[in-house]
Amino acid sequence: MSVLDRDDLTVFWETSEDMSSLQVSPQSVITSPPYWDLKDYRHDDQIGVSDESYEHYLDRLDAVWSECYDALDESGTMWVVVDTVMDRGDLRLLPYHIAQRAEEIGFTLQDMVVWHKPTAIAGMTARNTVNKKEYVVYLSKSEEHKFNELGSDENGVEDPAIEEGKPLGNLWRFPVKRGSVGNQVLHKAPYPMSLINRIVRVSTDEGDTVLDPFLGSGTTAYSALDLGRRCVGYEINQDFESVMEDRLSDLSQSTLDNAWQ
Repeated sequence: MSVLDRDDLTVFWETSEDMSSLQVSPQSVITSPPYWDLKDYRHDDQIGVSDESYEHYLDRLDAVWSECYDALDESGTMWVVVDTVMDRGDLRLLPYHIAQRAEEIGFTLQDMVVWHKPTAIAGMTARNTVNKKEYVVYLSKSEEHKFNELGSDENGVEDPAIEEGKPLGNLWRFPVKRGSVGNQVLHKAPYPMSLINRIVRVSTDEGDTVLDPFLGSGTTAYSALDLGRRCVGYEINQDFESVMEDRLSDLSQSTLDNAWQ
């Protein structure tokens, strides 16, 4: 087992289908899983490859969600950023299937947040509408889970989730900005930092630990560390290490000074 282990960041370069190596109880799980038969992350044991059935794909995700459930603090939550997928012209309601199976594991479904992506330009097929949304499946381990008042946020008045004096709504507007990470060959589905920042703020306090079982290019890690949290991640493809190194290099926390040496 290969592992990066520092004060505020631990990365296990192995599958999250078995997280017996995890020694902490995270307050929040924040992740976006690999899609089924859509994106190739260049690893023989990756979840979602084209030669496995949709049901087997969901079964493998169940193994990850079960590990997350067992690891989470009793007041913890899990946030899964995911969208529907096309299967030979048929629409698969992946967010709802994940929610249903997570409830069978023991999670409580709190909401299906809609992430509005106003800058999206591509449809799922040539004979379909342009897809300008994804979902954030919001689950909790118990009814008495942590959920913080939002306070200050990076979004402005264009975000329909924000209304002065009112609780946070479940329609979130976060444009997708194409940048250096979006151009990385390895990572084909980065999510915006502002989206993850919001989830980190509402689901954790400073000093809490965030777990990402599909760490990818390290967006969750960057957000967690930048906001004073700790992060534990699992990533099966160690080729992402250089991407993470580049992304985290500008963080000012002293705990990261020697993280990549």
